[in-house]
Amino acid sequence: MRYLLLILFFPVSLWAQDANQTMQRLAAKFKRVQSYAVSVRIDPHIAFIRILPVKASIRYRYPDHLDVKSAGISILPKSGISTFGTLFADPNAYTAVASGQEKINGKRVDVINLLPIAGEGDLILAKVWVDTNELLVLKSQLTTRSNGTVLTEFDYGKDAAFGLPAHLRFTVDVKKFKIPKGVATDINRGPAVDDGKQKTNTIDLYFGTYQVN
Repeated sequence: MRYLLLILFFPVSLWAQDANQTMQRLAAKFKRVQSYAVSVRIDPHIAFIRILPVKASIRYRYPDHLDVKSAGISILPKSGISTFGTLFADPNAYTAVASGQEKINGKRVDVINLLPIAGEGDLILAKVWVDTNELLVLKSQLTTRSNGTVLTEFDYGKDAAFGLPAHLRFTVDVKKFKIPKGVATDINRGPAVDDGKQKTNTIDLYFGTYQVN
């Protein structure tokens, strides 16, 4: 029985070790980018909210300072880019648990759950899908107390070496999403009329050329 237990637990131990090593490697990669500036187009598609795409500029400073300026009203999840950055600033603040592999766009990726060691923060649980060959996060799912669950999908271009995406898509929990003041909304005016079309609750960000460090 003792040998059987060793056989069962040894692979699990290696798998957990790999998850922590992946997080350490990601932390080192993101730390290379101490700051960046980039233009972005924010295109929201939120049920019950009427808002046009806007152009904005983003300035980031490691590890989690984010300044977004736009010509109009911009709408972004609070637990979005800045919270995501903190995940990799201090990997020792989380317990990394490997939970298998999946395929995204034909690529086999590792799935890692991140459990905050200090449980009093806004983040409850994070889940990341990592292409360990390219060392890129292709998808993340953040569950927070303030904004519910935010799913983020990443597409990369010429700045992939820095881990900086060309396109982000947030999928938000519209029931918990905080609507900015000044946005026209019908969210509290009764049930929606089912027109047979699928209601999407997404926010797309299309990035221009990054000015790194």
